Amino acid sequence: MNGFLKNLGQRAAPTIIKTRWIYRSLTGTESEKIQAEYGMGCYLTYLHTREGNLDRDPDMRQWLNALADRLALTVVNRERRFQVRCVGGPEANAFALPGGFLFVSRALIELCEGDADEIAFVLAHEMAHVLRSHSVNRLLSSEIARLASRGSLMMGAAGGAIKPLLAQLIHRLLTQGYSRQQEFEADRVAVQITRVAGYDPLASIRLFQRLQQQSHDPGAMAGYFSSHPTFPLRIERIRRVVGSSAGA
Repeated sequence: MNGFLKNLGQRAAPTIIKTRWIYRSLTGTESEKIQAEYGMGCYLTYLHTREGNLDRDPDMRQWLNALADRLALTVVNRERRFQVRCVGGPEANAFALPGGFLFVSRALIELCEGDADEIAFVLAHEMAHVLRSHSVNRLLSSEIARLASRGSLMMGAAGGAIKPLLAQLIHRLLTQGYSRQQEFEADRVAVQITRVAGYDPLASIRLFQRLQQQSHDPGAMAGYFSSHPTFPLRIERIRRVVGSSAGA
């Protein structure tokens, strides 16, 4: 694992320092945008995981990545890559960093009772945020994008300031929720991905119904679900998606 993190840092740091990712995201071809986003995600992942909050269970890591690999087979653009890491801590949480780096907490896996179909939906939901560029769009509209547009502030002697700025960016990405419309879109895409991958699309409803029953105790779920639309509303919309797809 240490080699994995070191490799991420070595490969991605030049891209971040030179800010090529921001310009390619705005002006590059689709392939260049994906590569720039991946480079940015590498370095953000390196910064986030060096704090040592990764779950070290190799079986869990292998299981999660097997789920993600199966889901990724449904993605048309094969340049898209996804990697999953399990993180510790008491909060039920899942999130995606740009470039396809997915994180899910063991607490959330336990809330899903280890159900592969439910975890597949969680991963597909985060994949959808990546595929629809939700996190990148949030990044590009943030203060960090305005700073990056003045490249001299992030290069040369001033380049050392990039790490704390990126640490702030990670915090912003993890604490500021997506819009309700983006969450609904991610649910819709996740249902489609899981169905095509051979997972039960109704697992999402089972998960939300169980979580709704536990919502009187917000402590375990506050981190992940506090910014999401309500469970009943998400269930209603998912039922529509499943119903319309079934009748197609």
